[in-house]
Amino acid sequence: MAPNPNENLSNQPAFHEVIYPSLAPISFAFFLLSSIGVIFASAYGSTWGWFVTLLLAILISTGIYRSRLVIEIKDGKLFVAGAKIEKKFIGEVVSLNSAEMKLLRGRDANAIAFTAVRFWIKGGVKVEVIDANDPVPYWLISSKHTEKLVSAINKL
Repeated sequence: MAPNPNENLSNQPAFHEVIYPSLAPISFAFFLLSSIGVIFASAYGSTWGWFVTLLLAILISTGIYRSRLVIEIKDGKLFVAGAKIEKKFIGEVVSLNSAEMKLLRGRDANAIAFTAVRFWIKGGVKVEVIDANDPVPYWLISSKHTEKLVSAINKL
């Protein structure tokens, strides 16, 4: 029997975005790493300098990987940075420009809102939570593709 091409469509995410740190913090981290390596090499010898440099490179690379933001819509749920919410608990979804994101990250922020914000991404999406048992009023999510994300959430 031939495989059905529509069979795996339920496992495919309706939306998938991964946001990694920008080049500036990555460059800063590796320049700092090389400086620390040189300091250890001058104080304790080149073997210790290379060892510390390698150890810090592994730690920084792990930190960069773990600081990525994964946004996915799959199986009727929105997944953001390990958190998930079902469609029935999602209210209004709004695309935000740079100025609106700045206000919601700062002056107009709600302390108990779920935020998955990366400072190097200017746009974002505000997802209202309508669960009576959940005190979180909304999710604030950084996204490079705000209109696609809003559209995908509304199609859930």
